[in-house]
Amino acid sequence: MDATDATGRNTPLITLREATVRGEAKHVVFSRINGIEKRTFFPTRLEASLHRDALLTKLQARGTEAFEQAAGMTVAQVWREFNLVRMPKLKEGNHKRLLLWWWGKFVAEYGPMDLCDIKPGHIDRFLTRPEWTGTTAKQGFDYLRLVWNWAVRYDLAERNPVLKIDVPARTTEHHLLSVKNVNRLLDLTAQNDRLRAWLVLGVFGGMRTSEVWRAKPEHVEETEILVPQTKSTDAAPRRRYVPILPALRRHLPADWDCLEEDFIKRGRTALAEKMKWEEWPQNCLRHTAASMHLAMWQDAGKTAFFLGHSSPQMVNKTYARAVRQAEAERFWGL
Repeated sequence: MDATDATGRNTPLITLREATVRGEAKHVVFSRINGIEKRTFFPTRLEASLHRDALLTKLQARGTEAFEQAAGMTVAQVWREFNLVRMPKLKEGNHKRLLLWWWGKFVAEYGPMDLCDIKPGHIDRFLTRPEWTGTTAKQGFDYLRLVWNWAVRYDLAERNPVLKIDVPARTTEHHLLSVKNVNRLLDLTAQNDRLRAWLVLGVFGGMRTSEVWRAKPEHVEETEILVPQTKSTDAAPRRRYVPILPALRRHLPADWDCLEEDFIKRGRTALAEKMKWEEWPQNCLRHTAASMHLAMWQDAGKTAFFLGHSSPQMVNKTYARAVRQAEAERFWGL
């Protein structure tokens, strides 16, 4: 090899090429940096182009030394690339909404940092916030891991730091509250209209958490409560009407302030402490309402309507618990 060949091989090169692999057309990003050749295959030209552009940006900004590490892109840049390449392939729904929510939180905190500088300690500190239950932290763990696995696959990260921490333990699911529990919670919220409204709309109204967040006193009608939007993930708002059962009418205050999460979480945590629970049992209000309703009236179709479900099968699969009718009678008589 003469000096010209050696110089050529040491000159950084990043190109986009076409190839056929096992009879399938592929798009290949070929790179030769620091004498190391690498080929990365992509099914679409868009993915290949974005990867090539990311490598060129990395090379121009930081030189060949940046390729001695795996990253060179910030957390925000990698998340932006994921949104361009992978996000359009995901179906609209709760999974996508949660992915956006978790990574929005993570980018807000660590966005300017280089991806290669994120260590397991950063992930662990992010997920161990006091206001997040074990179940919530486990959900965050899953969504952080998903995007990091994608980054590793496309050589935007050398390793996945999420895999280096202990998997958060899911909260023990108390889903179903006893009549004694509910009675105690009613006593604890007697002097707080906001917490009382949040509590009874869930436990006696069977409303989803997101429905309770949007509930306002003006939505309360004579026999029903208007829910302007049933789910945050609905493509277009769908309204429903929640029947006001006698227990809900007895305990629902005439007026209350905003019931959104940021206004409720401290009060909810205080309630959990007074109940001597480690944390608030996730979805316990709606699950209790559903189980007690089904035990009382023994009609899955009627309970499905009460909850805003279109299928009685969902009620039997998700909410049915071993509740005696006598206990349900005491519950609805509170």
